[in-house]
Amino acid sequence: MNVKLSVLTAGVLFFTGQLAFAQDSTKTQPVQEQKIEEVVVLGYSKTITKKNSTVASNTVADVFLENRPVTNVLTTLQGAAPGVLMNGGSGSPGSAKFSLLIRGTSSINGNTDALIVIDDVPSNASEYRNLNPNDIESMTVLKDAAATAIYGNRGANGVVVIRTKRGRFNSGFKVSYTGMTGMSLRPLDKYRLANTDQYLDIMRDYGFTPSITTTPNAYDIALAGQAAGIDTDWKSVFFKPELYQSHDVAISAGGSNINSYTSFGYMEQGGAVPTTDFKRFTVRSNIQAKSKDEKLTINSQIGLAFSRRNELFEETSTAIRNNSVQNPLLGVLQGLPYLAPGVYADGVDLFNTIGTNFNNGNNIYVLENLLTKGNLPNFVDQVSITGNLGASYSITKNFSLNNKLGVDYRQGDRISGRAPWSYLAQATRGTNTYTGNETQTTTRDLSINNVVSAGYNGQSGEHSVDATVSLEYNKVYYRTTTRNQNGLDPRTYVPGSGTGYVPFDGTNYLPSVGASRITAGTLGYFLTTNYDYAGKYGFGGTIRRDASYRFIGDNQWATYWSVSGRWNIDREAFMEGSTFSNLKLRASYGTNGNQNIVAGNPGANPLLTASTIVRDQYTTPTGYGNVLGSGFGYGNPTVQWEDVAQANIGLDFTLLNNKLEGTIDVYNKVTTNLFSSIPVSGVSGSYAVSGNNGKMTNKGIELGLRYNIINKNDVRFSIFANGSYNDNKINDYTINGDPEPGTTTTIAGRQLFEWFVYKYAGVNKSNGNLLFYTKDGGVTEKPDVSDAQYLEVSTVPKYAGSFGFESSYKGFFFDALFTFQKGVKKFDNALYWLANPVGLGSNAVGSGNLSTDLLDAWNPENPNSDIPSLRATNWDYTADSDYFVKDASFLKIRSATIGYQLNKEMLRNMPIAGLRIYVQAENIFTWTKWRGFDPEPLVGSSLSIYPNPRMYTLGVKVDF
Repeated sequence: MNVKLSVLTAGVLFFTGQLAFAQDSTKTQPVQEQKIEEVVVLGYSKTITKKNSTVASNTVADVFLENRPVTNVLTTLQGAAPGVLMNGGSGSPGSAKFSLLIRGTSSINGNTDALIVIDDVPSNASEYRNLNPNDIESMTVLKDAAATAIYGNRGANGVVVIRTKRGRFNSGFKVSYTGMTGMSLRPLDKYRLANTDQYLDIMRDYGFTPSITTTPNAYDIALAGQAAGIDTDWKSVFFKPELYQSHDVAISAGGSNINSYTSFGYMEQGGAVPTTDFKRFTVRSNIQAKSKDEKLTINSQIGLAFSRRNELFEETSTAIRNNSVQNPLLGVLQGLPYLAPGVYADGVDLFNTIGTNFNNGNNIYVLENLLTKGNLPNFVDQVSITGNLGASYSITKNFSLNNKLGVDYRQGDRISGRAPWSYLAQATRGTNTYTGNETQTTTRDLSINNVVSAGYNGQSGEHSVDATVSLEYNKVYYRTTTRNQNGLDPRTYVPGSGTGYVPFDGTNYLPSVGASRITAGTLGYFLTTNYDYAGKYGFGGTIRRDASYRFIGDNQWATYWSVSGRWNIDREAFMEGSTFSNLKLRASYGTNGNQNIVAGNPGANPLLTASTIVRDQYTTPTGYGNVLGSGFGYGNPTVQWEDVAQANIGLDFTLLNNKLEGTIDVYNKVTTNLFSSIPVSGVSGSYAVSGNNGKMTNKGIELGLRYNIINKNDVRFSIFANGSYNDNKINDYTINGDPEPGTTTTIAGRQLFEWFVYKYAGVNKSNGNLLFYTKDGGVTEKPDVSDAQYLEVSTVPKYAGSFGFESSYKGFFFDALFTFQKGVKKFDNALYWLANPVGLGSNAVGSGNLSTDLLDAWNPENPNSDIPSLRATNWDYTADSDYFVKDASFLKIRSATIGYQLNKEMLRNMPIAGLRIYVQAENIFTWTKWRGFDPEPLVGSSLSIYPNPRMYTLGVKVDF
């Protein structure tokens, strides 16, 4: 059998082995059907048949990609493949916060997200909100070293290969329209917030009584609200249903030597918080051409996009996350039910009434003012241009030359500040005539990537060899400028327009400017080769040499490699007559590097961090009163890459007349030279210096199955499931001092981010205080550090996966996807406020809303309650215990779609070739013990997490 092999770089699996494609180049030419073998599209523009692939990879099935109202295309990876953990870190429309882990967390302080490769060009971006999901043709996850070693310095965390749609040669002219519209709703929580009557009961249980003076206290205010019939649900006041809509037009055409795909898209999504939303315009043009002799092929992909995102300050400022005055994700839960909304006309009226007194729940009114449109502008406009041009020329039958040039340009213009009429501006006005401020920030990020390669492939009898040598150059130019204006005239101020700026008067309203610039780059050259014998046995290897601007001296360069092999057992003579149509054993071992040793902020280019980590730095930080100070930071010239070595054994199989297909993989991934702080003597002026310190292991097993139960012309029904288990352990790591109770730790011998806490033992039935286990198994009301224990669970799930089904019957179709995670715990900050009557060192009762859990608190008449006394003297220990560390495991109905596809006979008298109508729902329901809005984000605590919304949409796809 003539089998053509390619390099071991893995890629996109097209499950088209059983499909027939019809091509009609002329009206009189008969329709031709061609069986197309299942193919893996490899990194750097290469392909290989799936049966000859030696790597661990998974293709994202259509059920994950199609008909879904997603802003960030990477969210479709949730549950899409075993070993992949994709969690949305924020449900704010267009947010760049997400976690994409492949086979566990392989770094402590570095970037842990997978490398994204779009149309064969590795991306330096870390947010993908300007990539239209309807332009995606396929996505593939590459997991083992055989698949990722070719990406060398950026492949340590796995790779996701994305291909956008393209035209087909000899396909004619086609136009399609896809549209969706629907509603976005906040998810439901289980905090059981008290209404006015219940809150008064809690106040009485706590010991509140009417004031004995003429000044009303919190209890009097609550009684007055009850008498007035006030019972406000502040979640309903702030969180409103919002519109989602998207419209896409795609045009494709193909002749004998050239084809094209062009698309135009628009989408908008409102946020649960009323001042947040996202709008996006996209244009894409993909062209492929070939010479008549097919020796020269050229392809280009160009994507243009413009987006505007209104976001919360919480999204980019950690300083306000625990501030209920400015953070609606926290404040909305604390709004007192006996206070009415809409009491104050504007920020001036509010400030004149309450000043800066936030007692008795006044903070909710401040929050209400801040969430009034225009009071706290914070929006970013982004223009993005992504393009690449590739060419390949076959010099002879066996030799070819290739070049791929990619450009990624992003410009963001952010406007943020405080309108002069807002409460916050009034509260910070002082004696100035004018108040308010505005900051304008412009960032420009240009990435250039070029790969040139020469390839050879040849065959002699049953022996086939494929080899490629390549050189990759990557350069990044980044610049940011900032302008700040203090003092705005409310009569003429319009956010972002430059109007209303009050000129400097010699004392006040002094504007300020700032700028920064970074130039970064990498260089790599690599060799890949693959050998096959008779379609039964295959071996391959990759070796890559990389350099990064981050490091100096001998550490600037590093070498990575992989070896792999396969045995197609089904091709052996002893398998004749077997139920297996495919049975393949794979094995690989190799290394990768992680140059992104310091994780960047969401949305930032990961290549731009740690740009000066090897050099001593003199700084001029701003001190108290905006006075410039001086500082010094030690560099470490010995800093080097984090290294990841991975072994993998896998088995691919198809049996029962191609009804059951699956894959099993077992892996062991070891990270050495972890980047972190290294403790040093304080006599040097610092207690730590950044450097390489430690070793960590991720071991796991992955299983993916698909069973095609029915596959007939009118009826199809398939079920699928995938799951993974990952065991993480820090083998070696040096820290300064001992861990503190109530924290997640990085300790040698434990798993990463494992909880270290006082273990809660229940309620002392004699007095209602909390009890905690001691180190010797006893109980105490006052534990000390020696009593703290590890929970043997972390903030990263051990188990994750998905299952679902795809079905169709005479044009009707119904698909559903379920995802799950297990073995994860997080600190529920919101519950800490709502179910802790003493709050953060102050009296919470009367200051913010509470959970009705407290109505069942211990008292002498209720001694068997599992809720401590409202007057327990040791509530403060809950911050350092597992009392509020809750199980965040979940099972979620991620997506469900039901619709109808009209057949050609129904449309024969209409000017359209196809029509599909469907209803889709996203994040429908979650089974979980977690009581907050969403258990999904991979964070240690739930403080101010913007929840991922529930979405219900109606969609239509029309082909012309």
